[in-house]
Amino acid sequence: MNILVIDDKKDILFLVKTILEMEDYKVTTVNNGDEGIELCKKNEYPVIFLDLMMEGKDGFATLKEIRETKLNKKAYIIALTAKAYESDKKEVVEKGFDDHFSKPFRATEIITKVRNCLKR
Repeated sequence: MNILVIDDKKDILFLVKTILEMEDYKVTTVNNGDEGIELCKKNEYPVIFLDLMMEGKDGFATLKEIRETKLNKKAYIIALTAKAYESDKKEVVEKGFDDHFSKPFRATEIITKVRNCLKR
């Protein structure tokens, strides 16, 4: 199984990839929405982490296009954001994300989130 992480910050991509690979997940990372959308047209990802605030296409626009791809209509897409308020979580879910994950985070939080997504 392959997990996709889309974020314009190299340190976040490295961190999430390292954490998930320690748990034997295969992880693909890209640093912008357009690259993520292209991958989603060719590959199915059960879980996608997607940064909201990226250079170029933001997370909301990227999400909309990913949801339109045949292979990833039902992917569990988690917003990565520095916004940590409950109202922020509500907003991203209302706009089509399945969940919300606040930066900074702990390794155990990422692992638990992915395990829970895959159980659904």
